[in-house]
Amino acid sequence: FTVDTQPHYLYSPRELTRWCRGIYEAIQPLDSITPEELVRIWGHEALRLFQDRLVLDEEREWTDQLIDNTASSLFLNVDINVALKRPILYSNWLSKDYVSVDIETLREFVSARLKVFYEEELDVPLVLFNEVLDHVLRIDRVFRQTQGHLLLIGVSGAGKTTLSRFVAWMNGFKIFQIK
Repeated sequence: FTVDTQPHYLYSPRELTRWCRGIYEAIQPLDSITPEELVRIWGHEALRLFQDRLVLDEEREWTDQLIDNTASSLFLNVDINVALKRPILYSNWLSKDYVSVDIETLREFVSARLKVFYEEELDVPLVLFNEVLDHVLRIDRVFRQTQGHLLLIGVSGAGKTTLSRFVAWMNGFKIFQIK
């Protein structure tokens, strides 16, 4: 993929720095980490930095395969099928550390918080499905970063603003929106 294909397909050495910083910030507070957990956070950060920008499903699948193949060739003593089992979801909502989370446990937690959010902030209940869980964790990851920024692109009414407001509410942030 090139900038000719999509203008936001611009990668620089800064992405490698962000990759290392993401891994460091995830493992730094932990007392210990297994090789599988290290490979899992390595893969998670790679997906967030490189795959999240991609538009086409074929490009995302290619990135998944590339990460799996690269991990298989670099981490010979690690069971890659265990370490990179999809979905790879990380959050600090269920514990004090940024760790891999089970999708069903996360769904229960987010569902309960979402119910309170729409009772306090909205008048319409929201439907929770796997893509929503994935998106709120991506938004949360960016909100937690120093000088974190993201560009949400999609059709009007798809929930970009609502999900961003929900994650900000979860983190106790105040919202300022330019009209």
